[in-house]
Amino acid sequence: MKKSFFTLLFVAISGMTMFAAQPKIWLLGDGTMAGWGKAFAEQVGATVEVKNIAQDGLSIKVLDKMGGLDSVIVDKTKKDFLLVQLGQNDLNETNLDTYSSLDDFTQKLVALVHAAEKKKMMVILCTPLAHPYYKEGVLIDRLGGYAEAVRRVAISLDVPLIDLEASSHEWIAGLGEEGVQTYYNDLNTEERPAGEYLLNDSGAQEIARMALDGMLMVGGSKITKLLAK
Repeated sequence: MKKSFFTLLFVAISGMTMFAAQPKIWLLGDGTMAGWGKAFAEQVGATVEVKNIAQDGLSIKVLDKMGGLDSVIVDKTKKDFLLVQLGQNDLNETNLDTYSSLDDFTQKLVALVHAAEKKKMMVILCTPLAHPYYKEGVLIDRLGGYAEAVRRVAISLDVPLIDLEASSHEWIAGLGEEGVQTYYNDLNTEERPAGEYLLNDSGAQEIARMALDGMLMVGGSKITKLLAK
């Protein structure tokens, strides 16, 4: 009995040590990422720790006012990964608390990447999600160049990119104006009521799958080994 107890204790401690030594995956973004981030953690599995620090209303301007990465990244290891998805709130000109011009957004995103790299984190940029907004039956781009700004930063800094705007646009277009409503809360595809772009559980699972597939595609051998455990 004693032998069995100490064997189990050793296995438990060994498992905790291995888990603690493994890189974490941090998710930094706005409310849409906060939603699909929960599903992402489920799909990654219990062997990898996902730190979902995305939050409603977050923009790169808000993050700056909070104190930057130092205000949200704690308890990190040297090998951690950081997925960043910003732009949804940054483009809203009617909200001066979150809005940044394209130039300001680009400059601050570059600074954010450099700050994360100084922390020895591997940065993966994600473009913001396409909006399920239709006009006369045609899916309309409402991102105003902010997704393209993320792409340009990824290229200029040579960091991996998960193009969720492209994949979500294709997904939304494939579902059609009626079909897409199944994946959002209180969706009106032609107006912008409260909750219009909030994914429900089914929608979060779909976007999380896109993010995980994208991470495996761009993350290289380190990601593959991490997620294969």
